[in-house]
Amino acid sequence: MTAKKPSRLSLYLTESRDIGRSLVLVVPLLVAYEVGMPLLAPNLRNSAEWSVSQLLAPLPDATLLYLRRATLSALVIASLLWTLSSRRNRAQVARPYLILAESAGLALLLGPALGALVHRLGLPLSASPTLVEPSGAWVPFALSVGAGLWEELVFRLGLMGGLVLLGTQVLRWRRGVALGGAVLVSAAIFALYHHMGETGEPLEPARFVFRALAGTILGLLFAWRGLAVVVYMHVFYDVLCDLRVLATT
Repeated sequence: MTAKKPSRLSLYLTESRDIGRSLVLVVPLLVAYEVGMPLLAPNLRNSAEWSVSQLLAPLPDATLLYLRRATLSALVIASLLWTLSSRRNRAQVARPYLILAESAGLALLLGPALGALVHRLGLPLSASPTLVEPSGAWVPFALSVGAGLWEELVFRLGLMGGLVLLGTQVLRWRRGVALGGAVLVSAAIFALYHHMGETGEPLEPARFVFRALAGTILGLLFAWRGLAVVVYMHVFYDVLCDLRVLATT
């Protein structure tokens, strides 16, 4: 009796979660941000990125620059090696344009879903304040790209992934328990982070719940759909928010 051949949808869901494919899609965006942002606004960076840099602040500036370049180069090389190996090993079902289309569709659904959830909880949700007014028409969009990249790298790949490893490898929890705890903890920290520091939003219950729900959804999508989908979904969502603000001004 022959095994049932997986459907194209099943193959797409599996392949699109692959970390190698995620690198292939995310690394070019990261390179564009790293090259373009210093040219557009040298003194502005995403706050998640800034938080990471603060952890390495004791290192000399030259060392930080080399470390940044070395990390970026390693990611580029890894994505190129994966691309070369994948061409030899299998046909591509999860085409990049399908992953981008999926991410864009999810981004369109995220805002209404979050608004409906907060409304169901009976919390009045005010508009998010404009905290930074940088010069240059493209700077807000570049910052949105940085937010989608760095917040997912820090809170989902780094924090959530680290918590899952801690739960499964150190505490010996079942993977489902470790994953659920990691999603909730990373979502709470993700929400709180948006209210910290001089540029943080005022700590309002509705706004915190909105961010925590967003972090929960992004965490579940990271676990189910992988890094590339959640990064581009976050980027598209933030860019859509910028376009809405632009349309009302």
